[in-house]
Amino acid sequence: MARKILLVEDDSDDAEFLRLSLAQQNSTADITRTSLISEAVAALDNERFDVVLLDLNLPDCRGVECVEKIQEADELVPIVVLSGHDDEDFAVDILNRGVQDYLVKWEGDGRIILRAIRYAIERKRAEIKVNYLARLDWPTCLPNRQYLSDELAHAVRGRRPMALLLLDVDGFKTISEALGRSVGEAVLREIVQRLTGCIREGDLLARLGSDEFAVLVKDVEGPLEVEAVARKIGGAFQKPFQAGEQQFSTTTSVGITVCPADGTDAVALLSSAATARSQAKAQGRNTFKFFTSSMHEEVLSHRRLEIDLTVAIGQGQFELLYQPQLRLADHRIEAVEALLGWRHPERGRLSPSEFMSVAEESGHIIPLSLWVIEEVCRQLKRWESAGVPVPRVAINVAAAQLRQPGFHDTVRSVLGAHSVDPGLIELEFTERSLLDNADGTRERLFALRDVGVRLAIDDFGADRSCLSYLRQLPLDVLKVDRSFVSDLDTSEDARVICSAILSIAHGFLLDTVAKGIESEQQEAFLTKHHCLYGQGNHFGAPIEADAIRAMLIERGGQATRRPRVTRKRIAVKAG
Repeated sequence: MARKILLVEDDSDDAEFLRLSLAQQNSTADITRTSLISEAVAALDNERFDVVLLDLNLPDCRGVECVEKIQEADELVPIVVLSGHDDEDFAVDILNRGVQDYLVKWEGDGRIILRAIRYAIERKRAEIKVNYLARLDWPTCLPNRQYLSDELAHAVRGRRPMALLLLDVDGFKTISEALGRSVGEAVLREIVQRLTGCIREGDLLARLGSDEFAVLVKDVEGPLEVEAVARKIGGAFQKPFQAGEQQFSTTTSVGITVCPADGTDAVALLSSAATARSQAKAQGRNTFKFFTSSMHEEVLSHRRLEIDLTVAIGQGQFELLYQPQLRLADHRIEAVEALLGWRHPERGRLSPSEFMSVAEESGHIIPLSLWVIEEVCRQLKRWESAGVPVPRVAINVAAAQLRQPGFHDTVRSVLGAHSVDPGLIELEFTERSLLDNADGTRERLFALRDVGVRLAIDDFGADRSCLSYLRQLPLDVLKVDRSFVSDLDTSEDARVICSAILSIAHGFLLDTVAKGIESEQQEAFLTKHHCLYGQGNHFGAPIEADAIRAMLIERGGQATRRPRVTRKRIAVKAG
């Protein structure tokens, strides 16, 4: 079969020399000649060619720009440059720009030209194959992040209306880590199959990470069309996944950005979609969220705060405030909660709610948590040296810190270095952090229990409360979420829920702490229902260590060791 050659050459003598050289080799090449780069581009738009023989000195284009015009018209066609000068440095430069070969006009015969054409075609095929494999996610055979980035950049250049959906499969990492690779791969195959059924022909589904996917929806007519795709994706996860004899339920969080409404830069669009996805996850997951300009401002603020955090850790801008926990029966202070504050040089004092999420996402939470534990130990020794009744100190521990390998050894080491009684330290964990990777969490908590510290579940009732882990985990304290306490004065439902939570805690022999007490009526209700400790502005706001010292001297009682409940390590079957 004759090779289709596009010859881009304005010099008739050079073109004729090429034809004769190929004819002498009995070549059956089908040559189409153009004299202008614009004509070559038009020819590539209408036909497929096996190779382009390209002169770089044309009436309407010169040098490297000629190569770029051909590559823009057809990125898959191999190019052999024809030059009137034997310039080795230029030849190397042009080959580095994606040209397959470089020939000097009038040098060599038809055999050399044919060989250059053949090699150019083979090199281009090899290049395409390597690029294809490099842009493929091997476990799923879906396009990968690089493929998506290239497609997105190409679509942006084409100025076509489109939408980018980034989605996380909620809990997929937990399934893979807890139940093994084979189960994870089986669920992954089912996820890909369901997602494939959600997209239209011509749209792109890509896998960006272990639990991260993207859908590029092209030629969209409006946000309602995009919303329909997002809802279809969400609906695909309503049915449980089957892996062998086991079933798993999971959801997905989707972030959406639209082009050109949200911008025409590929990198910015990816960032916008990721921001919207984070918002969807923050709203409780199992939902989708469109990117907005306010989100962009939030991202910029987030990035600035992340940079400021790095500086703050290095310069020691953090402080600890302490809020008393009173024993409701006699208002004695046996414990305090350590609350992290940030003395920001420009924004003033920041509360944990203003920067903790940024610290967790950026990884700064690990050194911050360690600093808190060490500072609490130092403060305990200061109070002890001053003759102050030493209280227990409750410390909030982030999920990332709990997942750190050897966290229990770190705690043991810090307590030992400061000669602090482990019974004076109470580590608090949220419900979500305890439920994520439950088996691994259980082992880590038992290891901390062996260190001798007390363990508390914080904000109980605020999340997906599960009574089974109160039996399975070695907990000492249950803290009632402030949302129930704040409504005790006005809501019968809150009173019912609060009394039920306290009853459950008593049944498991857990000490109870009610957070956010603001009134005498709330205190009276909690005391009546045998809540052991209370905390809130009704008794005192968080204050500096020197200020709380007077309260400890006046109303403090030496922290008592209450008998612990022996909790066996209960094996829980997954599924």
